[in-house]
Amino acid sequence: MHGKGGGGRNRELDELLNPKVDWREQLREFVKTVCAGRDSSSWRRPNRRYLSQDVYMPSMVSEKIGHIAIGIDTSGSQGAREIADCLGEVQGIVKEVFPQKIDLVYWDAEVANHEQYEGSAITNIVSDTKVMGGGGTDPTCMAKHLKDKGIKPECIINLTDGYIGDWGTDDEWQNVPMLWAIVGGGNAVSPIGKTIRVKD
Repeated sequence: MHGKGGGGRNRELDELLNPKVDWREQLREFVKTVCAGRDSSSWRRPNRRYLSQDVYMPSMVSEKIGHIAIGIDTSGSQGAREIADCLGEVQGIVKEVFPQKIDLVYWDAEVANHEQYEGSAITNIVSDTKVMGGGGTDPTCMAKHLKDKGIKPECIINLTDGYIGDWGTDDEWQNVPMLWAIVGGGNAVSPIGKTIRVKD
């Protein structure tokens, strides 16, 4: 069900839908495993160092992340509504984890567009972005693109319909923690990283 040719044409969207997945729960759990920062304390998990002394102290946690890469599948199997759903999830990521830098990559069988956002520009990511694509489906083109550009983010989040032949390998993705969000009805599960479903 996946093609092999590049698209490279402009993909206009008429609507942006609200995030459909509970990013508060799913994404925070993922971010906790990849964040090195310790910007606040929390009683949700007591600090284990003090438990042996019968002392309960908060542990340090991070609620935000530095540099992330977000890939959006813009292959021919993704219609305008599905891509709008993906952008709704991007908006949810921005509001939920406050990244310092985002590499937003549109891919089909090749990287169709790569945009970088930092600081206050991140809040306008959805209104400023230019969606491109429409060809086949090969997420490994994003992995190669990031590697060739010397970009190694703290984590990679890929939004796709899941109709993928080759997910790539950990080495191809530079062993960066990965989250695959399957938008729509696809039942695919990636062999690398974590897979969650965005429910309609």
